[in-house]
Amino acid sequence: MINKSCHWIVSSVIAISLAGCAGKPNKADGSFAYQSAKPNATLKIPADKVAPETSSQFEIDYQRKLNGETGKQVGIFPPRLITPIVTASHIDDADPRTTIWFEQSEQIDNLEEAIWNAVSGYLAKQGVGFSKDNRSDGVAESDWLVVEREQGWGLWKSEYPVEQQKYRFWVKMKPHGRSGSLTVELIDRQSLFDEQDEQIFLLDDISLATQTLNLISGHFEYRLRLDAENRRTQYVKGVEVTTGQAPNGDPAVVVKAGYEHAWIRTIEALDYFGLLMTDVNKIQGRVHAKVKSDNSGFWATLFGDDEGLLGLEKGDYVIELIKDGQQTYIVFNDLTLTSITQAQIDKLLPNLQQRLGEDLD
Repeated sequence: MINKSCHWIVSSVIAISLAGCAGKPNKADGSFAYQSAKPNATLKIPADKVAPETSSQFEIDYQRKLNGETGKQVGIFPPRLITPIVTASHIDDADPRTTIWFEQSEQIDNLEEAIWNAVSGYLAKQGVGFSKDNRSDGVAESDWLVVEREQGWGLWKSEYPVEQQKYRFWVKMKPHGRSGSLTVELIDRQSLFDEQDEQIFLLDDISLATQTLNLISGHFEYRLRLDAENRRTQYVKGVEVTTGQAPNGDPAVVVKAGYEHAWIRTIEALDYFGLLMTDVNKIQGRVHAKVKSDNSGFWATLFGDDEGLLGLEKGDYVIELIKDGQQTYIVFNDLTLTSITQAQIDKLLPNLQQRLGEDLD
């Protein structure tokens, strides 16, 4: 019993100690003589030696107006880090705090346009636009963004402006266009406090750039999810299906819908009719599929019920989807890429019309 009590007391003391550490404010606590601190002497490099590379990231600007209380006024927030929340995004090794890379995916038609849309969409949510717009050259600058802070609580809570900031955005694309980076740079900031009331408690320039980059990435991810939901809502709707000729003259099934819509509904239909899809390539518009049993002739309808059967002969097929504006061609080929006949297309048509014409749950 005593051992259990001691264990409980020790655990409580540790928990209280950790809670106390976690609750320390993000400002100097007076444990060091900050006010008497002086800048170190500049390192002198002999003329015949190469100066080492240094970073100014954590240097204190002694020329800044800090009312003589350097230690109390300098923030001690930990560095902000980029959060690559967008699928296939990653941090730039050479610039891990202000640059992020995005990769082309099936959900993105034009990566460069998607990046700029995320930037402009984020700015629009802040109620500002671009002061300089050279997106064709890969660079743009924002208008002034006003930063506000909250004070009070409950019914007495209010917001007040503390600072305004300007940012520059760089978008650089790889030559193949499937990878692109976004770099955020804080180019100007102005306090909105009266000088006598001014308090330097905001983040440093790089941390602010990191924070803004994370907010833009969050907006990028939000737009992807919103687009995906809109597509899901749209693509469950049935589409009109007819026959015709593909651009190369092959007999084809014609879906009266754009490529994305037609692709999703066609894949669903092939699965519904029991085709075994061994390779699916949306970018190339090809599906390699296998029909395990003959469901096209007399034996398939012997008992008067061919429900769930598409009407293809047993074998391997390469099914091509060819985009053409607001309609899409479906061409059924054998492994030599020889298309099936018009008569066979006509046999498939009623089943495809029924399945693709239905609204899915």
